[in-house]
Amino acid sequence: MNSQKAAAYNPMNVIAMGWALSTTFVALFVICLILALIFPDWGTAQGWVAWIALFSSAPIASARVWIEGVLFSIAFGWVSAFVFAFVYNYFIRSAVK
Repeated sequence: MNSQKAAAYNPMNVIAMGWALSTTFVALFVICLILALIFPDWGTAQGWVAWIALFSSAPIASARVWIEGVLFSIAFGWVSAFVFAFVYNYFIRSAVK
């Protein structure tokens, strides 16, 4: 592999991607849950509740929804990071060859 191609191949860091996606999913979950609790009658609350339902089946006003939501947001962030980084690294590696 010559130096130009070697410089073009920058594999994605799975650990950094996992933390970034987990943090993003947790932040979105918490924002949606807070907005759904504060403004339950808004028309957009259905979207917030749909996002919350991705991560927890518990009632919105329970403590269980917070625990499940945060834990599943972290888990989905790491699973997404592994899949995304694997696919990205595979295609970037094959494009350089």
